[in-house]
Amino acid sequence: MNKKEQKTNDKPRKKRKLTVKERVKQRRKKAIITAVVSATAIVLVSVALIVLNVFIPVKYLASYFVVGNRMKNGDLRVSFIDVGYGDCIIIELPDGKNMLIDAGDGRYATNSKVLKELNKRDIDEIDYLICSSVNGEHCGGLFEVLKYKTVKSIFMPYCLNRYVTDEFRDFCEQAEKSKAEIIYSEYKKGIKTNDYFFTVLSPSVKEFENGEYTDLNTNPSKPNRNNASAVIWLEFGNTSFLFTGDVESKILESIALSYEIDRENYPADLSKCNVVQIANHGNNASASPSFYDLIKPETAVLSVGDNADGSPSVKVISDVLNTGADLKRSDERGNIVFEVSPSGYIIK
Repeated sequence: MNKKEQKTNDKPRKKRKLTVKERVKQRRKKAIITAVVSATAIVLVSVALIVLNVFIPVKYLASYFVVGNRMKNGDLRVSFIDVGYGDCIIIELPDGKNMLIDAGDGRYATNSKVLKELNKRDIDEIDYLICSSVNGEHCGGLFEVLKYKTVKSIFMPYCLNRYVTDEFRDFCEQAEKSKAEIIYSEYKKGIKTNDYFFTVLSPSVKEFENGEYTDLNTNPSKPNRNNASAVIWLEFGNTSFLFTGDVESKILESIALSYEIDRENYPADLSKCNVVQIANHGNNASASPSFYDLIKPETAVLSVGDNADGSPSVKVISDVLNTGADLKRSDERGNIVFEVSPSGYIIK
């Protein structure tokens, strides 16, 4: 083969133009492939959403796409979640277990935030869920938590009338479905380990004739609902927390009196309280200067938001500040997080 022939043969062949019929056929083929792929994608997405919705509500999906931030074992983290006018406290215990005290009022925005905060901490299973009060701003969101999280044990009020509030009724119904262990919050009920312990300081035992549960079950007025709230002491290393729920002055003063009468046998050393949650969102009905003066906390946390109750009261804030406590408010700071080692704590 000479060079001329080789050069001629090396020329690229011209691409044959498709006929009109062939072009139509090619377009149809592409359209069919696109339609099949699109239909398959739609089916897969639909199936995924149906499956997800069994375990995760579609409306809360955004709450599940978060970066985990698990507390290292051996330390304690206590997070007061900003849920407006309500309570929600997530506690990550040093042995890897966890505790949830309340979950806000049950509004969609609140539920989304609570689920998001639990997911940020990689909490799919709750060891101890505490419903501190029958009032809606405490137990309203627990219905959704019980629906989408596994719960092992529930501490709850001994309230014979589950219809005392709509939110408490919904919580009770979901608690029954959860098959979690039910424990009534009573004086000295709690958990003690080598690293930490928490115990209920109020209400009294449910059998006590003149106790808070008797008042709640015979006359569920607002003061009686408030005073049947759980007051909880948590101690780890050199740091102690006191969670006060919705209790009013009567209960705070009763706790202080019981402690003063028999400090040696009282289940908590109130004089060593580092962090206190201001009772009842700082409402004036819970003013008790003698109580706050007794415990003299280093830090006081106020969980509060917009409300029609006039909370917080100027008097309550003044009583707390007069003890020298450093006040942290959720309506000013958002979430208030305590990271606690055996020797002390920092606030984030």
